[in-house]
Amino acid sequence: MINSVDLNHLPIKDLIVSGLIIFIISTIIANIYNPLLGVLYVFGNIFTLTFLSWLYKETWNDQSK
Repeated sequence: MINSVDLNHLPIKDLIVSGLIIFIISTIIANIYNPLLGVLYVFGNIFTLTFLSWLYKETWNDQSK
């Protein structure tokens, strides 16, 4: 089961920057190669970030900050 992340303590600036980077790179890939590759890149990044979120779970849920 996927554990939910406490969204109140996520750094919004980091989420916006990473979202913009994923969007820009996927647009470039879709324009140069194939739109399907751009879509696969987006979903691949989202899946990877979700799967590896356990690396940052301690900093997201750190109540001392």
